[in-house]
Amino acid sequence: MSTPPGYSDQSTTQDELGFTPFAAALAAIPHEVALADTPLTIGIYGPWGSGKTSMMSMILKRLDHTRCTTMWFNAWRYAQQESLWRALLLSVVESLRVLIKHDADWLKQYITHHNRLDPNAPPIGRDEAGLEQARAALTSRLDDLASSLYKSVDREEPGAIEFQWDKASKLAAGTIIRAGFSYIPVLGGIADVIGKAGDKASEKDYAEKIFDLFQRERTRIYQAQVQSLEQFLEKLCALVKDLVTDLDRRLVVFIDDLDRCLPEQAIGVLEALKVFLDIPGCVFVLGMDREIIERGIRVRYKEFALSGNAAGASFPIAERDYLEKIVQVPFTLPPLNPAVIHTFLSARLPTIPALRGQAADQEQVAQLMTTGLLRNPRKVKRTFNIFRLHLTLDRAHGRTTPAGLIAKLTVLQSSFADLYERIARDPVLLRSVEQIIRGTPGAGAITQELRDEVGQSDERLKQLLFLQPFFEGLTDDQLRTLVYQASMTSDPT
Repeated sequence: MSTPPGYSDQSTTQDELGFTPFAAALAAIPHEVALADTPLTIGIYGPWGSGKTSMMSMILKRLDHTRCTTMWFNAWRYAQQESLWRALLLSVVESLRVLIKHDADWLKQYITHHNRLDPNAPPIGRDEAGLEQARAALTSRLDDLASSLYKSVDREEPGAIEFQWDKASKLAAGTIIRAGFSYIPVLGGIADVIGKAGDKASEKDYAEKIFDLFQRERTRIYQAQVQSLEQFLEKLCALVKDLVTDLDRRLVVFIDDLDRCLPEQAIGVLEALKVFLDIPGCVFVLGMDREIIERGIRVRYKEFALSGNAAGASFPIAERDYLEKIVQVPFTLPPLNPAVIHTFLSARLPTIPALRGQAADQEQVAQLMTTGLLRNPRKVKRTFNIFRLHLTLDRAHGRTTPAGLIAKLTVLQSSFADLYERIARDPVLLRSVEQIIRGTPGAGAITQELRDEVGQSDERLKQLLFLQPFFEGLTDDQLRTLVYQASMTSDPT
């Protein structure tokens, strides 16, 4: 079998990132959580490329599928649909349909429990005919549930309504808030605010009640889009109870790539969890970038900004307080351990034809990349693939540039973009910057501004450029050729 040309950016269930202890601990939660403590939401937080999808895949793999039924919802895949929340609900319904259709053992357990509940009713057999009878009845219930998501209802035209917040909840002594809401599809702004929570002790309670008011209004809006919210919830709760909780099982829903969606869509999914899927027996695992979601919350509710503040408008509930209402178990992915990065690279560098049998060069490249790269799985994989291409192009043109120098430049290109842009304009700067960092003579004509900037540079950059080999061994023409070659794999600006 031929060696693949690079390393895929796809998620994996094989642990090359040191995630096994975390995945095992998180996978235990759906098995151990009491029914009374559900629904429960686990938040897997991390920036772009930190391994959220891989972590979630590893959790999924470790679940006992005789005790859990699972579904995977990629929010980004459905982002072009008009109602992302509806796509989520339909996916939940379809996951139950798959369970009914393909898991005979599960269905037999359901039949046994069903017969025990009503001993006076004609029992359903556990043979093939009985399975088909149960499937038909449950499928009919699922069809009815799914169709209710598309039934239109007569509703009031969009417009402003007056909502007296102080009648709904006393936020603080002497606080009276009158708000104007845009009825559908988004909330309008608070026209004015008189007063605010008066002391620090009341702030948490204030935030809780603000959230509840937001959620109550969002529920009313969704209710206008579903024929009968109460009826839908009752039917879905009954199905989950019959198929999941009554059998001492859990429905585990994985929702990935929320932070790749538009803010309005991402927050809409979080709201749908509270409005539609607030169901005992459910466990949700969300993969998202906390900062992006928090910005989305501010965008979603921007018209709720409170006026009358001398420092300008303020938000009536902190973004983190909002997320705390959604996510009960937060987990932030740690950056990769340098030893994990080194091991990952050491396993792949021997597959590059130009490095086969070159153990010293392989170790040098692995050390350079481990030192200079951000500790982010996607960044490591991407940089490895670019390095492989650089080295292959170099050898294809009959050049013998040291692999370590190509690795250094590739790391600069991927992790130090501002410096690389300067080098792309003047490749000879590579040698000068390295000499400044090392404190060696011969830096040549270089501005004091760049000297100061390099002197204050990231510690990773200093450590990278202190390692051999050094660019001083290349001529000006060789530096220009090397940087020109690197430009072929630069992202367009």
